[in-house]
Amino acid sequence: MDKPAMASVFRMRHQPATISGIRSLGTGQADPIFHSKPLGEAIRFIVQADGQYDLSAAAITYGDRSTPPLGGREIKALWAEYGQRWMEA
Repeated sequence: MDKPAMASVFRMRHQPATISGIRSLGTGQADPIFHSKPLGEAIRFIVQADGQYDLSAAAITYGDRSTPPLGGREIKALWAEYGQRWMEA
């Protein structure tokens, strides 16, 4: 993801987003269910949940159906670029 694309996603940080593809690491625990939350919060959750959940298939959908979902690589890149600002916003 290039810098202009990341800036565009950052500007959309208050748009509704849905998290999917997260699995519980605990034996016998149900996989978490996520309801719509702001995109910025969804990204922050994924980054902070690393180690607590299996995030290998994590994806965040936002915007209209033509917008591709954010995968793990994009989420980490966005956090590296804007993480501190997301914590403040």
